[in-house]
Amino acid sequence: MRVSVVSWASHAAALSGIRRRVFIDEQHVPEALEWDGLDAHATHFLVYADALPVGCARLLADGHIGRMAVLADYRGQGAGRALLAAVLKHAREQALNWLYLNAQTHAAGFYARSGFQAVGAVFPDAGIPHLRMELVMEQHSNALNTQFGLPGKLQFVDAAPGVPVVEITTPHATARIAVQGAQVLEWQPTGQQPVLWVSRAATYQTGKGVRGGVPVCWPWFGAGAEGKPAHGFVRTRMWEVRETCQGAADTVFIRLGMKDDESTRALWDHAFNLELVVTVGAALKMELVTHNTGTVPFEITQGLHTYFRVGAIGDTQVSGLDNTAYLDKVLDFATATQHGAVTFTGETDRVYVNTTTDCVIEDGGFKRKIRVAKSGSTSTVVWNPWIEKEKGFADMAQGEYQEMLCVETVNAGNDRITVLPGAKHSLVAFIALD
Repeated sequence: MRVSVVSWASHAAALSGIRRRVFIDEQHVPEALEWDGLDAHATHFLVYADALPVGCARLLADGHIGRMAVLADYRGQGAGRALLAAVLKHAREQALNWLYLNAQTHAAGFYARSGFQAVGAVFPDAGIPHLRMELVMEQHSNALNTQFGLPGKLQFVDAAPGVPVVEITTPHATARIAVQGAQVLEWQPTGQQPVLWVSRAATYQTGKGVRGGVPVCWPWFGAGAEGKPAHGFVRTRMWEVRETCQGAADTVFIRLGMKDDESTRALWDHAFNLELVVTVGAALKMELVTHNTGTVPFEITQGLHTYFRVGAIGDTQVSGLDNTAYLDKVLDFATATQHGAVTFTGETDRVYVNTTTDCVIEDGGFKRKIRVAKSGSTSTVVWNPWIEKEKGFADMAQGEYQEMLCVETVNAGNDRITVLPGAKHSLVAFIALD
């Protein structure tokens, strides 16, 4: 088997012939889906058995591998392995930081043997079940440092193989942010205990969120429809680093983003550009910005699912929600009204509605107050799993419920956001020690 790197202009007949036979004739993919207008801008690969082209693949500039096909008579003879090896070699030569593809589920094991990891749930594409799979290249963190690093202030390191993390240092605080999921993991003001909580049992691996920090829930908050992941699909995917810089008052700023593709549209059929802008300094600001890049309105719920570190949950209370109505998920969404501060003596899972006020976590164990201000949200979630619920989380150590509390800036329940074509919505959480 011999592989050549070719262009669409020079080899369209061979490439389209293989794809027609495999995808359109054999797998019944509609022609309108197969010919998507991207071929002229892609790098293509042809594998030959002697002089006969028997398989193909393409690589887009953003690292998307696709249209990988081998004629039926030549499967099982190494054509697919040769193609994928050639694509990976070319990607390294082009210094691509990470690659992704949408694998038909029966082929997931083939890609896994080359290091690709499944991300998210199975989704249909052209009526065929697929899995999104990602591969973080060996040079990813080094390449990010070259393009976005700020000496002495911001650097990228690997928390685990394939899991790059941003480490930020300012005179006022330090922070860590996972590129996967755009998940803020740590924020610790100088001379203080960490403000955010991450479990001692948390795992760092491709395709899995970290228990703690600030998971991004989008474009739905809570349980998804049948077959769709809870809290949306962005928590476990690699995000794009778009900008870093030093801001005013010794702050450091990073912008991460994500756009729709085939795998997102199979789960949620809308065009979008999503960004998380994080500003680290004496306070922590997180702004989740949803852009509707399509032609029809869409509706979202969402959340910055913030885990806070507390000295002892029994010595902790939350003020700012007095006289606010809430839905009690522990009591099957029964409605009630908060009187005084929220205190904790058992499992707590409440959605406070019609509230835009600041919440203050009064942490008696560490003798401090954490203020959570927000905008773009009229609902707040307060959650602690307590003893029994904690046992169901493999990535949470025994007894850790006593050290954490979630006060979440969300749009949940009836607090649904409609984003018109060309418009945007910003959800902001601002965290500081009083």
